[in-house]
Amino acid sequence: VLFALPNMNLQAQKLELDPVSDPSTKEIVLTKNDGTEYIGVILEQDDREVLLLTKSIGRLYIPKHEIESISEITSDDYREGVYMGNNMFATRYVITTNGLPMKKGETYAMIQLYGAEFQTAVSKNLTIGAITTWGVMPLIGSVKASFSASDKIHFAVGTLVGSGTWLSPRSYGAIGYGSLTFGDHVRNISFTAGYAGFSIYSRNNDTRTTNSSLLLSVAGLVKVSNKITFVGDSFIYPGDNPWALVIPALRFKQKAKGEFQFGLGMLVAQGELLPVPIPMISWFRKF
Repeated sequence: VLFALPNMNLQAQKLELDPVSDPSTKEIVLTKNDGTEYIGVILEQDDREVLLLTKSIGRLYIPKHEIESISEITSDDYREGVYMGNNMFATRYVITTNGLPMKKGETYAMIQLYGAEFQTAVSKNLTIGAITTWGVMPLIGSVKASFSASDKIHFAVGTLVGSGTWLSPRSYGAIGYGSLTFGDHVRNISFTAGYAGFSIYSRNNDTRTTNSSLLLSVAGLVKVSNKITFVGDSFIYPGDNPWALVIPALRFKQKAKGEFQFGLGMLVAQGELLPVPIPMISWFRKF
């Protein structure tokens, strides 16, 4: 229940960060610069601060210079009465992506043991990025265009193009793919098919090896709480000697700007299940 507060300036100006059209009636999530989140209703705001009626601690004044963002909450952000949030990292699994779009201007880094990846949304439906190892070999550029048929059906087409850089500058490869995703940023499942080709040049004997193949993936995630997400990923080679890499993982939220992911890979080949001895550890960071 909203109520008027005495001795308040009712001629408050709209916060520029606030996308909410009517601050007095919309439930929002306010994120501070340090990642702290507050859920509630904006009672009033002016050039200096925002007065928020929160669910947890009641009325709270927050200076504007401490606010990173204010976003309207929708019914999709709740599961059984628990706030889950709309997570930009849900566009990515352990090694594959999906059809969910990022918001324009969003950028994140995915730091792993062997290298790093960066993705940024240059428009509503277009994401570009770069992937490499700590030795900058190979260096891969990525482009993905995402489209939504409804709130629960999304698809994307994209490509990855890479070079051997300094170690093998005359070696290169590319993959084109399409993804169909059912669900949202809280719970989804994706089916991806791609076709990859590569050409590797050997300086030792001046020879070139080329190959191409169909690649498949089934992946998904479920946000079990506001802090924990279960992620399942796979990488499937359906060729003459088929094999599949299956990766279950857990993702842990570290405030609003970051998440930590821990996964263990299992290789399925010739009817055998072989564990991958190196864990797949990733750090996600929002910019």
